[in-house]
Parts: sequence; structure tokens; C-alpha cells
Amino acid sequence: MIVKRDFIYTPKGTNRPLHIYLPDHYFESQERYPVMYFFDGHNLFLDSDATYGKSWGMKEFMDETGLPLIIVAVECNHHPKNGRLSEYAPFTFRDRRFGGAN
Repeated sequence: MIVKRDFIYTPKGTNRPLHIYLPDHYFESQERYPVMYFFDGHNLFLDSDATYGKSWGMKEFMDETGLPLIIVAVECNHHPKNGRLSEYAPFTFRDRRFGGAN
């Protein structure tokens, strides 16, 4: 099952969608599950959410394998120019060496 929830992304002070995969019967079970975290959550599970219309197929993979695992994936920053990269990279994009204009 895929659950979508917003959370406050504190470094930017904005809402950010989470895409969460829960094992079947999660809400009926008392079982504890390991959690795996991903970036680019919009691309993981559903084609309708994916940037280019084709997801990475994680929902199908998890359903087929039956792995007892929760996946939590935060959606990236889609704006402004280089928004995603500025969150993931350890340097600024104002530097010409990294594609920016000084």
C-alpha cells in the first residue's frame, strides 16, 4: 500500500510530500518492520507521480517479493533551477566549476 503524507521540511520551512510503502496488513499487525529511506520519492512507486511518467517500479518489486519492509521516500525540491541539486550537493551552483554563473 502507498500512503502519501506532507511533512514540514525544516531546512527550507516548506511542506514536502512523503511517499510511503507499507506492507500488506500493516495496520492490522503488531509486527515491527525495518525502514529504508529514499530520495526522489515521487519517482519510486507510481507512474502518475513520476517526473517523466515512468516510476522505478518499487511498489511492484515490493509486492512481488513480499519483503517485510517499510519504504519512506521524501520528494525532492522541484523549484527553482537546480533546486534538487542544491539540496543533495555539498557545494553551491553559483560557482562556474559546477555549472553556475559567477
